[in-house]
Amino acid sequence: MNKEQAPPILLLPINLFGSNKTMGSSNNKSRMWKTPFTVAFRCRLPIISAPMAGVSGGLLAARVCKAGGLGMIAAGHFQDISKLEKEIQIFQEEMKNIPATGTTTDDRSHSQHQSADLSIGFIGFSALSTPNGWKDYEYILKHHRPKAVQFFAPSIIHQPNDGLSNVQLAHEYNTQFIAQVGSISEAKEAIRHKVDAIICQGSEAGGHGLRRELGSSTMALASQVSKMTSIPVLAAGGIVNGKHLASALCVCDGASMGTRFWASKESTGNPKLQQELIKDNSCDDVVRTTMFDQIQNELSSIMWPHPYHSVGALHNQTSLEWEGKTAQELQNAIDKTELLDEYKSAQKASDPCVGWAKSIISRKPMM
Repeated sequence: MNKEQAPPILLLPINLFGSNKTMGSSNNKSRMWKTPFTVAFRCRLPIISAPMAGVSGGLLAARVCKAGGLGMIAAGHFQDISKLEKEIQIFQEEMKNIPATGTTTDDRSHSQHQSADLSIGFIGFSALSTPNGWKDYEYILKHHRPKAVQFFAPSIIHQPNDGLSNVQLAHEYNTQFIAQVGSISEAKEAIRHKVDAIICQGSEAGGHGLRRELGSSTMALASQVSKMTSIPVLAAGGIVNGKHLASALCVCDGASMGTRFWASKESTGNPKLQQELIKDNSCDDVVRTTMFDQIQNELSSIMWPHPYHSVGALHNQTSLEWEGKTAQELQNAIDKTELLDEYKSAQKASDPCVGWAKSIISRKPMM
């Protein structure tokens, strides 16, 4: 299956009730699944498309919104505001002639209607760390008025000198705040800061998150956090189809999906790597590891910190050779061998057999 054959978001199968209906179909268009999440965030389906850096652009976010979910644009490390604004413009153009899905414009002008569903995700440790980080964050809130922002790694950040938190600043502009957490302690902090929703990322997830020994499985974490709060709670990690969503709805209020949306033709992910995603992989092919980040941190100016330096990965040549060995053994290889040169070459060629990129792809979608 090539990129052109990958299923568009508007045809994403739900099949929760054994039906062949699809998101966005005429028979399904007006149905709203009423959960605390869909009510609070004014959308029809209890689904968030996760803000994956380099993958979740304006087109993907808009198509998810049009289909009834909450589509997120990835701001990522947020080092260049112009890149984010370009994706926001793409989102607005796609949404311009399409009625917002179950939203109300509130006090927003007609010219802002196409932004009524705009939602943006940020990587916490880096997004606000630049000299203009907080200023640019407030600019986005003030001038684009997103419906929601999402932060993780960590989710709660304060301005220097005991200033406002990222949650408080979002609320000043009537933007809802979603915190992604990987542990009960992180969830307690998010609740204490009065966030509007919590995403519980389990160790099955493909994206960056807590190391396996520090986090919890998806359903166990989501179930426990749901009992701690009345705000919407969503599950993230290993959820790729309607049956998985049905399982999540048994313990919480919805699901955030990443890899499943990478498989769509609307994503901006590398087509060569998408080919690996849609191959017939099994759960035995997946590993959660800090190894790729240890290598990548030698090559990048932005280093993923403890305890978030862990990703879900499909096994490849690099992981099979180094997984199970100590961090010091890997560091010795980085320092004394040509491992970094091989890795850089693999990245440049988008070679999933060696490079980092395949580690981002963590689950085969069930189509």
